Amino acid sequence: MAILYVTDQGAVLTKRGNRLVVEKQGKVIHWLHAFRVEQVILLGNVSLSPTAVAFLLAQGIDTVFLSYYGKYRGRLVAHLGKNIELRRRQFARLADPAFALSLARACVAAKIDNCRVLLRRQNRELQSDAVTQVLHQLRVLGRKAAAADSLETLLGLEGSAAAAYFGAFPHLLKNPDLPFEGRSRRPPRDPVNVLLSLGYTFLANTVHTQVMTAGLDPYLGALHQPEYGRPSLVLDLMEEFRPVLVDSLVISLVNRRIIRPGDFFRPEEQEPAAFDFAAPPVKEGYPILLAHTGMKKLILHFERRLASRILYLPQARRLSFRDVILAQVRAFIRALEEDVPYQPFLVR
Repeated sequence: MAILYVTDQGAVLTKRGNRLVVEKQGKVIHWLHAFRVEQVILLGNVSLSPTAVAFLLAQGIDTVFLSYYGKYRGRLVAHLGKNIELRRRQFARLADPAFALSLARACVAAKIDNCRVLLRRQNRELQSDAVTQVLHQLRVLGRKAAAADSLETLLGLEGSAAAAYFGAFPHLLKNPDLPFEGRSRRPPRDPVNVLLSLGYTFLANTVHTQVMTAGLDPYLGALHQPEYGRPSLVLDLMEEFRPVLVDSLVISLVNRRIIRPGDFFRPEEQEPAAFDFAAPPVKEGYPILLAHTGMKKLILHFERRLASRILYLPQARRLSFRDVILAQVRAFIRALEEDVPYQPFLVR
């Protein structure tokens, strides 16, 4: 099954016969057999024809709307999952402070542990004393997170771990043309931060899809407290995958010079010719943005990473990362239904 990304600004997605067709200015620029499409992701100024909307709803094909710069706008959902008993169980279990804290601890400790693995792998070649020092810090913070007795303590430890981890991140990057001066969000202020933010958006979308497919409510989690419009459970369950699927990918794209300075532009500059529909609606305050060519590269390599296979120890077999995410969502459901601790995904 395929994920159909539509990034061409001004394009229209329609349905003809058994095909989903992407048109722009009256010309077909891409098409896929409809039965092969698992999900549709529309970035920016892309519209749907009425026939495409009807087909996507009828087939239950998850359709996601993102701004061109990766901000989540919404999805086309035919119906919420039918398993009301599962959602009732989710609400009841997460109302238990002990269970909620246990889940939050598992998410944070796993994220810190996977960050350590990424740094350790990178440092085999670097042999950086600064990175080694951060590895020691993360080991201590990870142990404290696993034993934290309150959500407030846990959030403090997570913040300290993130600061230490991203403090070491510049040592892992080998392309001085793409500088990184620390993690910045809303807006990201350098090319590497742009890639990280977009990568996390794509990861959140992937986790969100699996959470919805499983019939869970994406808006109630444990680590991320309920907030209007915030998919807290999605944010909880994606923590363990951030270093594995996004951070390592960004390092690879930068160090292998797959993404280059020419793949970015600044709002005061004209977007490259590939972005030929109209001036994009650039939100004020964005110092740098990913251009059309860069967006295509990021999507291509993110999808390749999701499709790559890894040994999944709980099942003792190799799975794609996309299937691992689904397996972890099911592990969360087991924790809800069988009163067992949630076992996060850990890399070695």
